Amino acid sequence: MKHLVGLILFFISSSAFAWEISLDRTNHVGIRKIDILKQENGAYIFNGKDLGKTLPAKVLAAWKQIEKGPVKSSRLLQCESGKFVFTKKDNKKSLRREGCTEGDAYGQMIKNIEEVRTYSQGT
Repeated sequence: MKHLVGLILFFISSSAFAWEISLDRTNHVGIRKIDILKQENGAYIFNGKDLGKTLPAKVLAAWKQIEKGPVKSSRLLQCESGKFVFTKKDNKKSLRREGCTEGDAYGQMIKNIEEVRTYSQGT
């Protein structure tokens, strides 16, 4: 019984610190790209690759900016360049934001994604 309680507490505590971000984007010709960032049990995971429990300062700063997500847009989306869907899920809630694949904010988000991608390819 003691081990069962410990096992239940382990699953509750490990899942409490887990979240997932997906960035699904499509350009104007229909090419689709999806990136998935996760943090589970203190480990950073990018597109299925475990990056470890610590990241270099520059990569960590990019990761934190991605976590914040894009600002909410109040206008109707008439995007000529394409659209993106940003989704952040954890155990209790889900955040979904849509936007156009254009502008300074989108460019900065992609720059941060590429910073993490470059690091993941080097590990």
